[in-house]
Amino acid sequence: MVRFIFGLFLLFFLVGCEREKPVASRAFEGQSITLIVPTLHARLIRGPILDEVASFEERTGAKIRVVTPSWNETIEKIDRSLHDPNLFYDVYVVISMWNGTLLGGGHIEPIPDSIKKQIEWEDVLPIYRSSVLSWGGVAYGLPYDGDCINLYYRKDLFEHPVHRKAFESRYGHPLEPPTTWKTFGEIAAFFNGWDWDHDGKTEYGMAGLRVKGDIAMLQFLAQAGAYAKHPSSKAFYFDPETMKPRINNPAFVRALEEYIDHTRYAPPGALNFAGHDVRNSFASGEVAMALDWADMGTIVANAPLSEVRDKVGYAQIPGSDTVYNAQTHTWEETYNRIASISGNWMFLINKASKHKELAFAFAAHMTSKEMTKKLTATNGTAINPSRFSHFDDPGSWNSAGFSTESAKAYLDTITASLSHPNVVYDITIPGAGLYYQALDDFVYEALTGAKSPQEALNAAAEAWERITDELGRTSQRNAYKASLN
Repeated sequence: MVRFIFGLFLLFFLVGCEREKPVASRAFEGQSITLIVPTLHARLIRGPILDEVASFEERTGAKIRVVTPSWNETIEKIDRSLHDPNLFYDVYVVISMWNGTLLGGGHIEPIPDSIKKQIEWEDVLPIYRSSVLSWGGVAYGLPYDGDCINLYYRKDLFEHPVHRKAFESRYGHPLEPPTTWKTFGEIAAFFNGWDWDHDGKTEYGMAGLRVKGDIAMLQFLAQAGAYAKHPSSKAFYFDPETMKPRINNPAFVRALEEYIDHTRYAPPGALNFAGHDVRNSFASGEVAMALDWADMGTIVANAPLSEVRDKVGYAQIPGSDTVYNAQTHTWEETYNRIASISGNWMFLINKASKHKELAFAFAAHMTSKEMTKKLTATNGTAINPSRFSHFDDPGSWNSAGFSTESAKAYLDTITASLSHPNVVYDITIPGAGLYYQALDDFVYEALTGAKSPQEALNAAAEAWERITDELGRTSQRNAYKASLN
């Protein structure tokens, strides 16, 4: 049914879109803009932008200055730029956590209809057009990347008759892609600490993002969603009437306990695993399962170190057989699964830019149908599918190292996540970066044993209360309600 509905959307929205003519030669002679995009591992996100600057400048006569601070410095610089006239950016390349501050704060220029035609706006999936890229029903974000967290597993291990027999004997149920976090933990334990591929080295059960100061909290929140994101309510992080944080309720505590426990089944040094460590450990054949954004697909398909080509299975992140109802403060015995649509990158144009036409021209070039189609199938970009056209031909992914069968499985899993009705989105209210930093700090204290899970989340909730009071509880409540649509 999901594929059928998705196909109908595809037929409806891919009816030919009119495109504008290319930018005239040297049309922006003498104009310059400044763009800010954070430095992530290797050349992720910023690399393709830097690659296009010289040719764009040559064609248009413009000057494009790209500022690439660290993740935490980016948060600080953007916050400062909104109040300091000496620090100015024409273009922000950010994830949707900035929506409340930048879009809700009235700092961003809406996308003109002419630019929508140029980038073929109707080709962009509705979940991004209507939620991630818009605010108050107005489109602001140009779609660079689409992100959802999924599960990757070694299909060959799961299908091996010896492993299947041993696992079922131990746990009493078949070895299948886990549909609950409990089963995920059992599978991780089963494959942990022995040489299951007979290469003379010890292998491990799982890998996931854990390092402090990155975006590991997004993976924790994806795991927490199974227990804490009740399907009857869009609210997840806060009580929408009081802005009281929910992150220290029993559901989040249970998720953090499991998040910590599962780390036992990861390779040595897992507490410092960033995204590239997770991808490398899975692609090199060191772990049986991994949790990651869609970046993993291109890594395992065509990275030089990949030992698992066409051995990979794809699945939505696990769920839970129970879910906590934060309104009644009770657990309910019902299966609950969520989609984690987080970390989506977009281009935003500063309303105060003196050269908005140039800014939109460069942003439209980077977020075009053709450019993003190329980048989604390119290893090392971190640009993931976000358009109907990214899904319509699995065979076109052969050039990226996928077999057609593997590409179809990869794209079908992303489709299932993007079609799921119960979704955990990024925090998108003003101060999102502050809330995330506080949670990241205290979750890491729980990971290292400095605090118990309950103590860590209580401390995070107290920090969130202070942030809310400093920014204004009434305005934050209104912004949170608006973010829930």
